[in-house]
Amino acid sequence: MDTAIQSSLSQLPHELLAKIFLHYLDPHYLETVVHSKSCPTPNLPSPLLLGQICSTWRRVAHGTPKLWTSFSFGVKNEVMRGKVGHVSFAKAWLSRAQPYPLYVLLGIYTPLSHITYVILPSADRLQAIRLHLPFPHFQSLVNLGSIALLESVYLSVDVSHYGQEAALWPRRITAFTTAPRLRSVTFWCYRVGLFGCGVQMPWSQLTKLHIREYHVSADACCDAFLKCTNLVDCALDMHAWQHNFMTSPRIVVLPHLQKLDVTFRGPGHSFPFFQPLNLPALKDLTVATSGGCVWSHEIFMEFTFRSSLDLEHLCIEKVTLYSDELLHFLPHMYSLVELEVELSWCIDDNLFDALYYRAMNGQHIVPQLKTLRIFGHTGGHIDDNGIANMIESRWWTDDAPRAVSRLQRVDVAFDDREIDAVVRERLERCRREGLDLTLG
Repeated sequence: MDTAIQSSLSQLPHELLAKIFLHYLDPHYLETVVHSKSCPTPNLPSPLLLGQICSTWRRVAHGTPKLWTSFSFGVKNEVMRGKVGHVSFAKAWLSRAQPYPLYVLLGIYTPLSHITYVILPSADRLQAIRLHLPFPHFQSLVNLGSIALLESVYLSVDVSHYGQEAALWPRRITAFTTAPRLRSVTFWCYRVGLFGCGVQMPWSQLTKLHIREYHVSADACCDAFLKCTNLVDCALDMHAWQHNFMTSPRIVVLPHLQKLDVTFRGPGHSFPFFQPLNLPALKDLTVATSGGCVWSHEIFMEFTFRSSLDLEHLCIEKVTLYSDELLHFLPHMYSLVELEVELSWCIDDNLFDALYYRAMNGQHIVPQLKTLRIFGHTGGHIDDNGIANMIESRWWTDDAPRAVSRLQRVDVAFDDREIDAVVRERLERCRREGLDLTLG
């Protein structure tokens, strides 16, 4: 930093300098660390970096509690790894944040045999906690204590430390059930299951639930989901059922659920999931299958009518759904704004013809559609002119009223063929006129 600028800033009132520091603080640092697939850059976190400029800045930084409310311990950061190897360092950081709530991330490089020394002394100030640790370290959560401010929990097991630890799990962890403000819970485990090993949650008060645990049975995952009667946002990545019925066939209403993203993995059945569901508020639905999972259009349509479903966003990925089945569903989606279909069997001429806007026809499916994204394998049986006709029919530049919305974005790509060059040239005109268009 320029010496003159540093000197000028140091002469500011400490209260004003503290406000500048808070604007400098990166509020997304911990989110970047958690979701990054590579190591974060080896820079010091903002509070430590500010404290290295000069003694005045260090005093102001240490005296500004809000600078220290987010703490990542043991993440893949070479600079921090050298510093956070001491319990005293962690305690000093967390004490500087008093009396404000804390956002704590403990990663796989935490150089402690237990996490107790870091979490427990400050448990009453935890607002959000994200843990990505070897399996045995989660045992410390048994004694978590008072967590009255806790709103968000993210639990993930380090896959390089699995094995037989699950058999040594001491007892059920019930501490989270006494967190009155807890609303968001994520389980993210692949080789060993925290969710299946007794971590209990206050299911009925959750508004956000994400479960990605492949060592949990479909029934167990679905049972937890159905207990969350106040959910607004849910994502489930789960095994398919090995049987074609739901163990608890009674209808369950989740009246507030607006967004659902569900993936069924492996051979088996997906339809037991939809058998008991009534989701009257659902607006955003993503459904994906893999590994030969069986789809039931009849069960899905029963769920649709039971819920009076009228989606705004629909994404279908690798689902064995035919175009006539999709076209049985779409006419009921009067509010659909975004449609995404990827690697599914329903991509054919019938789909593009049904989406074609005919001004003289009084019936138009998905009249609010503005975004269309289609990716897949055609087998060479799609007429590219039909694709162009559909896109051009829903694109215009004048202000004349239409019975359907104008398309804003279109992505079309096939993994087995190129779109005809003449058709591409036709659609280039739409792109030049303002349509956000991508042709793979």
